[in-house]
Order: sequence, then structure tokens, then C-alpha cells
Amino acid sequence: MRSRHLSVTRIGGPETLQARTENIGEPGPGEALVRIEAAGVSFGDILIRLGVIPGSPKPPFTPGFDFAGEVVKTGPGVTSLTAGQPVAALVRTGGYSDHLIVPAQRLVPRPAGAGAVESAAAALNYFIAYQMLHRVAEVAPGQRILVHGASGGVGVAFLQLAQLAGIEVYGSASAEKLDLVRKFGGHPIDYRNEDFVQVIRGLPGGSVFAAFDAIGGPHFNKSSSVLERGGILVAYGQSAALVNGQAKKAVGARGFLGGIVLPKLVPNGKRSTFYNAWSLEKSHPHAYREDLAAVLNLLAQGKISPIVAKTVPLEEAPDAQRQLERGAVGGKIVLTTGVPR
Repeated sequence: MRSRHLSVTRIGGPETLQARTENIGEPGPGEALVRIEAAGVSFGDILIRLGVIPGSPKPPFTPGFDFAGEVVKTGPGVTSLTAGQPVAALVRTGGYSDHLIVPAQRLVPRPAGAGAVESAAAALNYFIAYQMLHRVAEVAPGQRILVHGASGGVGVAFLQLAQLAGIEVYGSASAEKLDLVRKFGGHPIDYRNEDFVQVIRGLPGGSVFAAFDAIGGPHFNKSSSVLERGGILVAYGQSAALVNGQAKKAVGARGFLGGIVLPKLVPNGKRSTFYNAWSLEKSHPHAYREDLAAVLNLLAQGKISPIVAKTVPLEEAPDAQRQLERGAVGGKIVLTTGVPR
């Protein structure tokens, strides 16, 4: 069987993504061959392509963390999956493909009602937001949190999941996207015209239990300053490492690809941590499948609704990344393969 994929041929811009068609082998023991229907385009794809994140794969490699599709064939010893079964997965690399062989344990069944495009749009963003809310910060109903970039993909996931859990959210966004924060139950903060520290300190109690910060650098210190005693700052990205499409040296958080999971104490009994899905999975082996299944079930039940900015053919991934770099889209860009069953 032949498989199409987009390969990062060297560290650099979107033009380094090149289409390739290669033979794909048979799934081995414990593996499954998947026909990918839809794959998400994420900010992490860009940072890895630019070589910003320490420990990133070296070219050539196929990017793509999240995909949805169906099982084509299983290897020896795989009894949990069958051919034709709809699945979704998070992987370290390989999502920008139309067929992929992966360990069967990475594949989580998609329930009826969880379509491929919607699942690809939800898999990464809602999974990491779910884990940060419920496994890392362990936010309880009625507590208050601060989310930076609340109108972005992960930010909207935070808003929707927090609303389901009865958690109060203050979310920063640009002026033109404040209504989106309100739409999903958050209290918007215009980050260009308002100082979030002053906004939070002006509230009853003057603090939040948890702050979720994807910006990085000196911004972490400001976020930490609004935590209540015993509160937690969770860093999960490094968007400050990219300015106008140009890479800067990543400092501090290494996103969900690297860093630490266990909270560290900072002054006044506050805690801070860098979220890392891979380390969390290592320390809690069942967390990956349980949490991705929880997200897919919420999607199938209509309790979450990822914003799909657009769907584009797999070969247009370079342009999709350009648009994401420029901030020219509101929502998740999803690549579709168009491969017939």
C-alpha cells in the first residue's frame, strides 16, 4: 500500500513541508494500520518545524499530533480493535498522512456522533485542556481560574470544559474576540487595553485558584502574582517564542512536548508546573486513554463544540501553517485526506 504524507525536510518555514508518497508496510505485533480521514494543524507543529522546542524530532519527519480515521488492519495480538472501527489518537509525529501504522494502544474508539473532522479538531486541544483542569490543577466546581488566549483553540476548550464543570473563568483575548469568550461563559479581559493583574485584583478575593498560561517568558511571573495562596500556575506553551512567524529562543515552558508535570512550590504557598502530556502519561498510564475517551464522549453527546475554522486538503498543509502563524484564523484548521474507504 502507498501512503501520502507531508515531511519536514529541514528546519525552517512552511516551504520545508514537502509531499511524499511511500510504501507502507504491514502492522506488526501490537500495531494497527489506520486510514486517516482528518488531522489537526496545531501551533506545536509550527514550533517543532522551526526547531524552537528542545527535544524536537530531527528532519526529515512527518508532523501532526492529532488525527481521526478508521482501522484498516490490525497486527498479531491486537484484539481490542477491528477493521472499519472509527478511532482517534494523539501521537508524537505522523498525523499529516493518509495512512499510518501506530501502536494499537494509541487508538481510542470514536463513539457514534463523533465525526472525523470534529474529533480531529477536539482531540489535542480539548484533551490537554481537560488534563490541565482535572488532573494537573484539579480545579473544583465554584473555583475561579484565569485563561490566557481564551479565544484560541485550547482557550475555547478551557471555556467549554470549565463551564461544564461549574468553574468560573476569566479569559484574556483581543478586543474583536471578547464576544467569543462571553459566548462560552467566560468573563473577557481585553489584553491590549486592560491589565489582567488589575482586573483580577479588583475582584472579590482578588485572586484566582489557577492560571493557565501559554504565552511564556516574563508573562509567567505576572500570572503567578494573581494566584491565591495554594493556587497553581500551569504553563503549557510558548507562543512568545514566535513573533511574526520568526522563531525566538524558547525559554521556560516546553509546551506539552516537554518540561515537568509535578508542581513546584513558589513563594506564598503557590505552585507552578509545565504541563507535559507525555510525562503525565508515563506517571499515570491510564490517563491518556481515559481522558481522550472522555473528550470524545463529550463531543458525541454535543456537550463540547470545537470551532473548525476550515478544512483543507492534506497537500495544503504549508499554507494552513502560514495562516496559523499569522493568526489569520479563528478556530482549528483540519487537514482532510479524501482517501476513499
